[in-house]
Amino acid sequence: MQTENQIQGTESVNARPTVRPAVDIYENQDELLLIVDLPGVTPDQVQIDLDKDTLTIFGKRPQSAPEGSRVLAGHAFGWDFKRQFTVPSEIDQDRIKADYKDGVLEVRLPRHERTKPRRIAIGS
Repeated sequence: MQTENQIQGTESVNARPTVRPAVDIYENQDELLLIVDLPGVTPDQVQIDLDKDTLTIFGKRPQSAPEGSRVLAGHAFGWDFKRQFTVPSEIDQDRIKADYKDGVLEVRLPRHERTKPRRIAIGS
């Protein structure tokens, strides 16, 4: 799986910064697994789109400063986030699933059965 390097660091969009959240990518014979750290974000603030072979994870984190406090550092007005990935052809796009718990998004990209490694029996 390749990440697209179009979005680098932080950039201004609609007066809010856009950040690239940390993503760990794991692979085994059955699937690719993306683990995305999204602290302070709820599941309804995350959107995942698949367009042809591009998977996009994006959303908005709301303002996080407590009422009556003064921001000294950080993202006082919240931030937008976005990551894009090219989905390899061996992935079964109809079976992609996502789960979210405790600020961590897991996106499972299962391989087509025909692309999984298998052992061939030898007849006698």
